[in-house]
Amino acid sequence: MANVKNLRTGFTGELDEAGGVAVKAKQAASYVKDEASAVAMTARDHPSATSTAFLMVGAVAFLAGYLFGSAASPPPQRRRYW
Repeated sequence: MANVKNLRTGFTGELDEAGGVAVKAKQAASYVKDEASAVAMTARDHPSATSTAFLMVGAVAFLAGYLFGSAASPPPQRRRYW
């Protein structure tokens, strides 16, 4: 139902939908933007902790890749030359 107050004052714009998908998407995008800004600010304030975290994540990723790669390779074949 239309808001009578808006109709009496000559409101001709679009009314906001309270539960539409577009509204929820905008809210989610705003939330992600705010959180990314908070993470960037924290990284700027603590550069040594940020670099340590990136180094640890890189080391764990390298170790996981090495273990997965070595587990997937076939066992070496032994050749006897005598």
